Amino acid sequence: MDKYNGEDLETLHPPKWQLFTSSFFPNKSLKQLYELKEMILDLDPDVLSLTEVGGPESLENFNHFFLEDKYKVYCEPSNSDRGIDLGYMVKKDLKYKVEIKNHVKKRLENGKKFSRGVMELRLSLDDSYVYINFLCHLKSKLNLKRVDFEGRGQRSAEINFLRDLYLKTSSKYDKIPISISGDFNGIIFEDETEEEFLPLLSATNLKDVFDLQNKPIELRMSYCYFNRQGSRYPMQLDYFLIDEKFSSLIDKETTLLGFKPPYTDTFELPNSMKEKRDLPSDHFALLIKLKIKS
Repeated sequence: MDKYNGEDLETLHPPKWQLFTSSFFPNKSLKQLYELKEMILDLDPDVLSLTEVGGPESLENFNHFFLEDKYKVYCEPSNSDRGIDLGYMVKKDLKYKVEIKNHVKKRLENGKKFSRGVMELRLSLDDSYVYINFLCHLKSKLNLKRVDFEGRGQRSAEINFLRDLYLKTSSKYDKIPISISGDFNGIIFEDETEEEFLPLLSATNLKDVFDLQNKPIELRMSYCYFNRQGSRYPMQLDYFLIDEKFSSLIDKETTLLGFKPPYTDTFELPNSMKEKRDLPSDHFALLIKLKIKS
């Protein structure tokens, strides 16, 4: 919005909106932004954990022009060569102290860095931690260089780093909930769980929040893939993993969200690529309600 000069966004014509940026990449449409705005302001979350963010300036503008400046923005560049980063937005009036740590520069067991990164959020109260989250966007299955089938080698190294990071942290803070969340670009569901996730799951008591709710697979579908013939393949790629000993902290309203009121898991999936592109995001959001020390 470097060329924005105070125009009324609510009455603005879409072509004019795109002229406000000098970026090579177009702005997300106003229609999509207002749908996100209405959902976020209606649900009023304390913390937003976001993947595929176009940098801190994007989040700062979204917060300022659409979310009434309610949030403090935390976003740093990731290793992505596509300009898709990780970010948190935390309510300014939240009574917890916020600490952020970025693991983007860490070396993995394969000698490489994360394809994007891991952002760690810590909330504390009275100088004691009450909650920790590791936000990630794991390597996708794109394999343009044809050197790592479906990105499995890289994704496996990223998962193993997360496992070690989680084990180290949870052994030190075993009395507080610690979660791993984000876009995993893979499947964790009963016997369909992909092999690269097994070292993490076997070394910990981490469970997906929807497993702890006994939610059926059809109510977990956070992403729809369409092949060249237009056939739709719904799948769950987005997860919130937490030790099952903290399952009592999970509120029953935890769910997968659509983008229109009442934002419940009863929404319809897109039937075509056009319908998918019209959504505010190509992934559906997770609403996690967790009861932590207050």
